[in-house]
Amino acid sequence: MDALRNDQSEFLRAWRRRVITRIAQAGKELDGARRLASFSGGSREVLSAWSGDTGVPSALPGLEPGLRRSHLAAAIGEMCHVAVRPHWGRVHAHLTSVRDFRRDTMCSEGIEALLNNLSPYIRWRAPVLEIDSAGMARVEPNGRGLLLSPSLFLQGGAAVLPSFPWTAESSPVLVFPDRPSDRHGSLLDEGRPPAPAADFLPQDSLAALLGKTRAAVLHGLRDGCSNGELAEKLGVTPAAISQHTGTLRNAGLVFTCRSGGRVVHTLTTLGRCLLHVGPNFD
Repeated sequence: MDALRNDQSEFLRAWRRRVITRIAQAGKELDGARRLASFSGGSREVLSAWSGDTGVPSALPGLEPGLRRSHLAAAIGEMCHVAVRPHWGRVHAHLTSVRDFRRDTMCSEGIEALLNNLSPYIRWRAPVLEIDSAGMARVEPNGRGLLLSPSLFLQGGAAVLPSFPWTAESSPVLVFPDRPSDRHGSLLDEGRPPAPAADFLPQDSLAALLGKTRAAVLHGLRDGCSNGELAEKLGVTPAAISQHTGTLRNAGLVFTCRSGGRVVHTLTTLGRCLLHVGPNFD
């Protein structure tokens, strides 16, 4: 929504023009998306209403009377269908890469480095995470943790949801923009071929490159695990797993860190790219 109305920026200009044209030509078929696009407020107000914030009235100020909170989910679905879904393969792949990069930063440099490098508008000053953003209120996680959500489209510094929509007592959600260069515009270029739909490279192709056991190790580390857990999965000895993870780590495909008394292996961004984890849109 914010990106659609930000016509002063070159960012996503071609995408903005296409989406606005589609909404206008669709008429009543995309009536909810049209109302969202013309809403005089911003995405933060809609996010708050969508998440069930009790401080938001059932009819949002500036929103046409016909679009009340009960209709927001359908309207957001329409907007997603016309503005995001056609490009979801490439967008999802980009956000997955961002997630992996941020996770690797946290594992190698610590949580402070992660938080201080999310955005120029976000600073960690223990024990407070400071966020420069209009309408930001104080949020107390109260032991619930914090869910970080990168966004290709978010305009401004950041947005915070007190909890995940429709999930009571869940973690607050910090949405932050991630567009370090102009390459993001090409993600939505309709002339590019869609991202491959396979979840990973065929096992025999990966095995031909790395060897059967190392390919299985790499595949088994998609969600992270210890030597013992991986050995049990693959039916080999922990010593063999340790040797293979060492080789993969030296190649930059695996990251190893200690968590309590366990040594945990996870894939680096390069390792995930080799597996070629693909998106599914449901």
